[in-house]
This record gives sequence, C-alpha cells and structure tokens, in this order.
Amino acid sequence: MKRILVVIGCLLVFGCASPPPQASLTLFFSPEQISLTSEQQRKISKFLADNPYHQLIAKVAPADLANPFDALMQGQKRIHAVSKLAESQSIPLHLEYAPSQNADTLVLQRQSP
Repeated sequence: MKRILVVIGCLLVFGCASPPPQASLTLFFSPEQISLTSEQQRKISKFLADNPYHQLIAKVAPADLANPFDALMQGQKRIHAVSKLAESQSIPLHLEYAPSQNADTLVLQRQSP
C-alpha cells in the first residue's frame, strides 16, 4: 500500500513539474526566403502537435525589402507555406498580416480564451 502511495505521489509531482505546452513560436526568415526550412517545419509541426485543440493565430511580418509590394508578396508566400503545413494536420489557423511586427518574422500563438 505504501509503495502505491509513493508511486502515485511521484506521478503527481512529475506530472505537475512537466513544462506546459509552448504558448507561442517565433520563426525568423531571411528576406528572400519564401519556403520553410526543414528545421522550421519540424518546429511548426511540434507546435501544432502540442496545441491541436486551440485556435491558433499565425502573424506574419513583411520581408525586409525596399519595395513594399515585394515585401507583402513574400509575407503572403510565407503564410501559404505555414497554412499548408497546418492543413496537412487538419489544424485551423487564423492568419494575420502584422506590418508593425519585426521584419522577416512569423509568430504562431494560441488564441486567448
């Protein structure tokens, strides 16, 4: 009986001590990059797997390019790459264009309830 209580106590302690799922993920791109690297795909897949039942927001900033139209197009291509990965896992994403965010970044985060 004593062993069972010790095992249950250990499970509670280790279960409570495990880190909570990551609430956001920030990815950085080079200005000309439009597709995802394998490392970025791995990080996004892990984030999506850790947050499958949350409404997720993808905020993308424009690229650091001189031409604003080209910068916008780079951002749209990056959003498309991320949304395609989310669709393959059947996880809905709310996409937002964030022009005030740091250039060449994409932030995935859980939407607050």
